[in-house]
Amino acid sequence: MTASEAVRPQRRVGTFTLGIVLVAAGTGMLVSLLCPQMEIGWLLKASPLILVALGVETLLSARGGGRVKYDWLGMILCFLLVGAAMVFYAAAWAYENGEFINVRNCSRCADETSFRMDYEFFNGFDSHTLRLEAGDALVGRIDTWNGWLEVEISDEDGNTLLEGAPLNGDQRVDIAKTGDYTILVHGRKTSGKFTFARVPAELPEEALSAETEETA
Repeated sequence: MTASEAVRPQRRVGTFTLGIVLVAAGTGMLVSLLCPQMEIGWLLKASPLILVALGVETLLSARGGGRVKYDWLGMILCFLLVGAAMVFYAAAWAYENGEFINVRNCSRCADETSFRMDYEFFNGFDSHTLRLEAGDALVGRIDTWNGWLEVEISDEDGNTLLEGAPLNGDQRVDIAKTGDYTILVHGRKTSGKFTFARVPAELPEEALSAETEETA
């Protein structure tokens, strides 16, 4: 080994890239908990950029002419830290969103013509399917006093006809095709009430108005 080879600098690769990963992952988790309405799925889609960043760091380190050494210990430690953070994040997200916790204190009525709930506390999911004819109207009203309620109405083909988080006030969906229509509600630590009822196509306009007032 020559003297020039002995003094060649050694460059550790991976520390900077994995530090960026820690910052990005932690920031994304924090944002998703503080702002649940914000879509952060793009962070998962951008995960291949980790390899891109590591490759760029390797190339930049090799340009200096020194020996490149991968910081395997730092990478393993970073992986363990991110894994532990994901476990705690999943627990916090489940508690905040009620994805795995279905708790309610409510009255519920669901039959072939309507779906109604009046709840002091609702955390979780519920759904009901109605058979509707072409020309019918699905009318309803949502009153949310506390918390957050998401409502989604879809047909049997999976097409979404009504969606919102949160929705409040009078709602109406005109039915263009006979079929089964599912009303899915997702409550997050919410109190309030909602009702959806089928109004047949042959019902006159004044009766339709009366039906809407009754469901409210």
